Amino acid sequence: MLAKIRHVAAYTDYYDRMFKFYQTVFRMKQITTGMVDETGKSNPNRGHISDGVIGMAILARRPGIQQGLDHFGFEAEDVKEVLDRLKRNYPEILVANALTYVPFAGVRAHDPAGTQFDLSQKGMSNVREGYLEEGWEQPRWINHISIRAAKPDVVAEFYQKVLELKEEESSDDGSIILTDGKVRLLIRRCHSGLYRGLRQGLDHIGFKVENVEKARKDLDEIATTFPESAPRKIDVGSQGVAIQKDLEACRIGKHAFSDPDGLLLDISD
Repeated sequence: MLAKIRHVAAYTDYYDRMFKFYQTVFRMKQITTGMVDETGKSNPNRGHISDGVIGMAILARRPGIQQGLDHFGFEAEDVKEVLDRLKRNYPEILVANALTYVPFAGVRAHDPAGTQFDLSQKGMSNVREGYLEEGWEQPRWINHISIRAAKPDVVAEFYQKVLELKEEESSDDGSIILTDGKVRLLIRRCHSGLYRGLRQGLDHIGFKVENVEKARKDLDEIATTFPESAPRKIDVGSQGVAIQKDLEACRIGKHAFSDPDGLLLDISD
């Protein structure tokens, strides 16, 4: 396997409540320091968090940046080989160098549907701290990242050809599941059933847990213990009900909900 999914990032105005949510419910731990905060300065108390496999960046949102999921990332055995494949097979794909202070990525690119992803490799000058470690195993971890595409087969072929993800499953609804051997990439077809279904790009994150009912109790408990970090209800109003139903149609997840910022999540066991 040429590359493995090792990163996901979201923008928020509320770092502390997001950090508390993922730390409390999913036992994620901080693996880097000195992340840039809403003042634009490096904050020694902020950093990426991890489930032992995936590093998650909860980024301070600034003007011109949308809230929510922004990009995900791969750790490649050979970034140069990935870039050569992009140039050979997808010359229209744009590639940019990452910001020097970012602790994971060296390069940013996008797939045919426009979903942006980072490329990293151990040995790159800016890769640091927890991203240099081997990680750990824990009962709750990100086991799938879902994206939307108008043409899932085209996007799936891209990730297979460029990053060597393997097809695990496809279905009659047009969705395709790829895997790096541990984490899945679920490519869901766009649809016109609701406004959100028209959009291509990142859709939701799914966690594997030891027991769905136990995790649901923890979600209820955090709403009492740390109410500012409580998950938000999705099924509010007619669009909310439709979004809830759409998320529940995920072929992997068993319980759908959102984090304190409204980022869509599901869990399975």
